[in-house]
Amino acid sequence: MGQLRRKPRRLPPSFYKQQREELAAQGKTPPKAADNTRKSLKSVVQKWDRYCYELGYEPHDFLKQAQVPDFKVFWKWTLDHYERVDAASSFKNYWRVLRMYILDKADRDFDSFERRDIKNYMNLLIDEYGLRTLPKKKPVISLDDLYLLLYTHWALDNATYTDERQRVQVATGILAAVFFGCRPCSLFDTRVKFDDPNDLDEPPDTKAIGRAKNGRMDPQEDKADGSHHHHMRTKRSCNTVIIDPGCEVDSDPGRISDDVINDSDSEFSSLYTDDRGSDTDDDYDAGPEGTRTFLYRHFTITIVANEDPGKPNLVFMKATLLHTKGEDNNPRIKTIVVDGEDDDPLFSLLDHLISLALHDDAFEAKSAKNVENMFWAKMPPHKKSLTLKWRRDALDLPVFREKKRGMADSGTSSKEPLRAGTWIGYLKRLGEKAGFQHSFTQYGLRRGLLNVVNNEAPASVRDQTFDHRQGAVGYYLDQEVRFDTKACYLGRPSNEVVQKMARLASLTADTSAPTELSSEQKAKLALHPKVIKLCQKNKAFTERLRVAGYRAVKDAQGTSLFEQKKRAEARLNAVKKRLRVDMLAQARKRHFRKADTVAFDAQFSVQTASHASAEDIPHAKPFTYNILERAEVVRSVCSPGESLTDEQKFQRRIKAIEARTALCHRQEAQRRGRPKVSIKQEESDETVNGIYRDAKDEFRIECLPTQCLFCLGNESLPYHHRTYEYSKPHQMMNEVEKHLERFAPGDEVQCPHPQCKAAELVLPSIEVFKNHTARIHKIFLRE
Repeated sequence: MGQLRRKPRRLPPSFYKQQREELAAQGKTPPKAADNTRKSLKSVVQKWDRYCYELGYEPHDFLKQAQVPDFKVFWKWTLDHYERVDAASSFKNYWRVLRMYILDKADRDFDSFERRDIKNYMNLLIDEYGLRTLPKKKPVISLDDLYLLLYTHWALDNATYTDERQRVQVATGILAAVFFGCRPCSLFDTRVKFDDPNDLDEPPDTKAIGRAKNGRMDPQEDKADGSHHHHMRTKRSCNTVIIDPGCEVDSDPGRISDDVINDSDSEFSSLYTDDRGSDTDDDYDAGPEGTRTFLYRHFTITIVANEDPGKPNLVFMKATLLHTKGEDNNPRIKTIVVDGEDDDPLFSLLDHLISLALHDDAFEAKSAKNVENMFWAKMPPHKKSLTLKWRRDALDLPVFREKKRGMADSGTSSKEPLRAGTWIGYLKRLGEKAGFQHSFTQYGLRRGLLNVVNNEAPASVRDQTFDHRQGAVGYYLDQEVRFDTKACYLGRPSNEVVQKMARLASLTADTSAPTELSSEQKAKLALHPKVIKLCQKNKAFTERLRVAGYRAVKDAQGTSLFEQKKRAEARLNAVKKRLRVDMLAQARKRHFRKADTVAFDAQFSVQTASHASAEDIPHAKPFTYNILERAEVVRSVCSPGESLTDEQKFQRRIKAIEARTALCHRQEAQRRGRPKVSIKQEESDETVNGIYRDAKDEFRIECLPTQCLFCLGNESLPYHHRTYEYSKPHQMMNEVEKHLERFAPGDEVQCPHPQCKAAELVLPSIEVFKNHTARIHKIFLRE
C-alpha cells in the first residue's frame, strides 16, 4: 500500500503481555525471503528429503547430525539423479541455499575449514560430470534488431491471439522494456506459487522417492519441482490483531480519538468527503502492490503547450517503476520521462499506451476518447500543463494483462496481470518468427539499451537506470532519471523542451487550488457533533466561573476550575484545528484530482472528432490479414514516411492510435483452413471500405444451415469469420456446443443472432434455444 497515516491506539498492558506469550509460543521468527529464493529453497529441500529417505534417515534429524562426508555424498547423489543440473553456477547455488536452510532449521553453521572442504569436493564433481562453467551467449538487441522484431510482429506474424489487445500489448511491452531498461519483474507478474506459503517442511513425495530408488530420476521430475501450486505469495500481508474482550482500554472521556479523526468512514470524514470518488489518491505509491506489476497509476500522461504557435501540444509520459530485483531488502524507485514527439509511430511507446488506455476506457476525461483533443487542448491561464487523470476503478488495473484461459472463454482478462511466463513465451515465439538463432528475451532489450547508454551517461545515472548498486552519490540523485533513454537508444536528439518541462516541480502547480476553507465547509465544521459537544462543555465551565463570582475567566487563574476550563478550551481548539487541516487537505486533493479533467472536458463539450481521409500508402511486401483494423495499423506504422509532410505525419500518427484502439476491440477466430476473404496491404481504400460496409449490413434472419449462430453474433470477429460456413453440419454442431458449455441446462440463453439480440430475445433454456434456432434461423442442432 501507499504511505498511509498510522492510527495510534491506546491498549492496556494486559494486551502486550498476551502478545508476549503468543510470540514465545511461536518460537523463532523465520527470515523473510524473496519468491525466487523460496523457489530455490523448495527444490533443494525436496532433493534433501528424497536423499534421506533413500538412505534411511529422517530428513530433519539428519540435518543436525550429518557430517561433511554426508554432504559430499548428497551432492554426488544429486548429480546422479538430476541430469537437468548441468551448470556449475546452479550447482554451487544449491550449496548456498542449503546452508541457509540448515542455519534456519537446525541452528548450525559450518566453519571455514568445512566449507572449503565441501567446496573443493564440489569442484571435483563439476569436472567429473562435465558441468557447464562458461556463461551462455547473451544476445544484444540493437535498433535494427528492434525494427525487425516490431515489423515482424505487426506485418508478418501469423500467430492467433485470444484477442487483438494481446497483440497490441506485446508491442507495447517490447517498447517499454527497451526504453525503461528494466527486468520483467518491473512490468509483469513474476510471483511464484507455493502449496503452503509459510511452510517448506512438506511431506516428501513418496511416489517420486519410489521412482528414484529404481534408478536415475526422470528429467521431468526435476522440472516438476514446485508444481501443483495453489496459493499465491504476495509482497505484503495483513496482520489481524485480536483484542481480548475482557481488556479495558484506557481512554480520556474528553479526548478525541485519532482513530475517529483518521477513519474515512467516521462522522468526521463525512464533513468534507462529499464525493469520495473525487478524493481518490492517485499517486503512484498509494495503491495495492500485491501483484508487483505495472499499473495505470504508475504512469501519467501530461500535456503542455507547444512553444511554436499553431502546432500540436507536446504530450509526454512519466513512468515510475516501483518493482526491482531485491526490492524487499533494497527498494529502488525510478521515474523515466518518455516524450511522444515521434515521426515514426512504430517506436512510439506513448502512442501504444494511449491506445491501450482508450480501449480500457481508463481516462477520466470523456473528451480524451477523441485522440486529437489531447494535441489541441488549451492550457488554463493558471497552469503550465494538463494531466490526463485515470478513472478510479482503472488506477489499480494492470496495463499488461493475462489472456483468458478455457475452451468457452477467450479474450483478455479484465484484472489478472500478465504472467512473466506468458510474456517470455510471446517473445520466444516472436524471435523464432523473425529468424533469430538464439532465444529472444527481455534481457536482450535491456542489454541493448545498456550498451548504448554506457558511453553516453555518467556512471551514476547508468546505475540508476539499470537498478544497479550505487555509491554515495545515489543518495542524492533525483528519483527521476535525468537522461533520455529513448532518444539515446533510437539515436535521435533529445527533446530538451519536454525533458526540462517534465522535471519542473511546478509542472502541476495550480494557483486556483483552495488555500482555505469555504464558507460552507466552515459551517459544516461548526455543526459537527463533537465540536458542538466540546463547545457545550467549554461554555458550561464558563458559566460555572460566573456562578462562582468571577466576572472574567482570567480572574479565576490559579483555581482548579480555571484549569479545567483551559483544558476543555484547548481540547476544543485542537479538534477544530485538526478538522480544518484535514478538510483543507481533502479539498486540495479533490481539486488536483478533478481540476484538469474538468478543464479538459470543458473545451470539448461538443464532441467533434475530425477523421483524416484514408491515404493510399504503398507497402513493400504484401501480406494477408484477417482483421481490417490490423491492416490499417500496418498501413499506418509500417509504411515509409520520408516523403510525408509534417501535417501528413501528424495525421498518420492519429490514424495509428485510432487504429490500434479499434484493433483492441476485435478478436481473430482460430483459423479453420483457408479464409474465404482476406485483406491485403496493397488493396485500395475503396476496397477496404467496401468490406467494412459489408460487415455492417443486416444479417438475414434465416441463416445457412452450416453457420455458427454464436460466431455470427460476435461483433468483434471479422466479417468473413462471422459468416463462415462449415463444410459439414456436424462440424457446425461441434462449434455451437463449445459455446453452449458455459450455460447450465436450466440457464436462460440469449439468442446471439444480430436481429434477435437487438430485440433482446432471451430463451428460458438450452432446449428452447435449440428449437428456436431450428424454427426461426433454420439451423438444426443436436438434441
